[in-house]
Amino acid sequence: MEKHFSPRISVVILLTAGVLSASTVTPLSLKEISTRAHRVTIGKIERITSYKDNASGRIVSHVEVAESHALSGAPSAGFAFDMVGGTAGGIRQWIAGFPSFQVGDRVVLFLAEDTATPLGPTVGLWQGVFFLDGDTVTNHARRPVADIRGEDLVLAETARDAVAQSSASRLSVDSFLDHVRTWRQR
Repeated sequence: MEKHFSPRISVVILLTAGVLSASTVTPLSLKEISTRAHRVTIGKIERITSYKDNASGRIVSHVEVAESHALSGAPSAGFAFDMVGGTAGGIRQWIAGFPSFQVGDRVVLFLAEDTATPLGPTVGLWQGVFFLDGDTVTNHARRPVADIRGEDLVLAETARDAVAQSSASRLSVDSFLDHVRTWRQR
C-alpha cells in the first residue's frame, strides 16, 4: 500500500527548560529541495557528540559525516555540522519531527548554502534529510520512499509495504539520485 505525500504546514516545537517555541515550515517538493540545495552529498554519520550550550541552555549535537560522494563536484573528505538536540548530562532534548541521527547511518543530505544554522545544514530543515538502508531510501522519519511522481515523493505506508513491493516497482537509490541529478542540471 502506498501513500502519496501531501504537502501541509508543519510546526517545529522546541522544548528548552520548560519554554516552548514554534515555527512554521513551508513544505517543499523533492524537486524544490533538489534545486534549492547548494550541494547534495551522500555520506555516513561517523561521530555524534552532544553538549549543553551554556549561552542558550540548549543541548547541541556536533555531527561528523564522512562523505562518500557528492552529486556535483568532488567530494570532500568529510564535514561536520551542529544542530539543536541530543543527550547531555542525562537530559535529552529534541525538536519534534526532526531526524534522529545515529552513528553508522548512511544519509543523503541536501545542504543549504549556510550550513552553520542551529537547526541544521539542510534545505527545508528535516525535508532535506534522507536515510539509505541497503537499496531503500527513507525520508527523515525513516518511512520508505516507494516512488517519485511528478515532483513529489510517494511513501510506503510501512517498511513492510516497501519490502513487499517487487524490486521492479520499488524506487531504488539510483533512481532516487537520478531524479535529483536531473532537476539539479536544469
